[in-house]
Amino acid sequence: MNVLGVRCSNKDVSYAIISGSLAGPKIVQTDTVPFPEGFKHFQSLKWLLQESEDLISNFNIYRIALKRDEGWAKSAAFESRVEHEAAVTIAGANHGVQVIEKKVNSTISKDLGLKGRAHYLKTQLDTSRIPGFGNYSPQLRDAILAGWSGLN
Repeated sequence: MNVLGVRCSNKDVSYAIISGSLAGPKIVQTDTVPFPEGFKHFQSLKWLLQESEDLISNFNIYRIALKRDEGWAKSAAFESRVEHEAAVTIAGANHGVQVIEKKVNSTISKDLGLKGRAHYLKTQLDTSRIPGFGNYSPQLRDAILAGWSGLN
């Protein structure tokens, strides 16, 4: 059984499929996939729904952890990100995923056994359990941390 960690933007989606435990996470697969060029917004939502359903089916996903936006600006980019997160949520619901969580850095920190402060993810988290963690893009690191924090 695997956790799907997801971080959406208004241009792409980064995901990490994580297995194992909090003490011993294992990355099964990661990727950042741009939304198809030339797609209108509603088409990218449908595309992401289908892609998410494929990941859920192919990798035996039992939990989804979405890295939420933590900005205050409610711009068109923010709205697009939230709508794409909703597409992933719907895909999970369509496939019977029982736990779908939206996470911010402080929640991720707490779930990983730290004191619940966002800056502890950078100052106290031992990422050596995930080989090459520092080499991933910031978006993939967000998806990995969300997925890792969703492990039991």
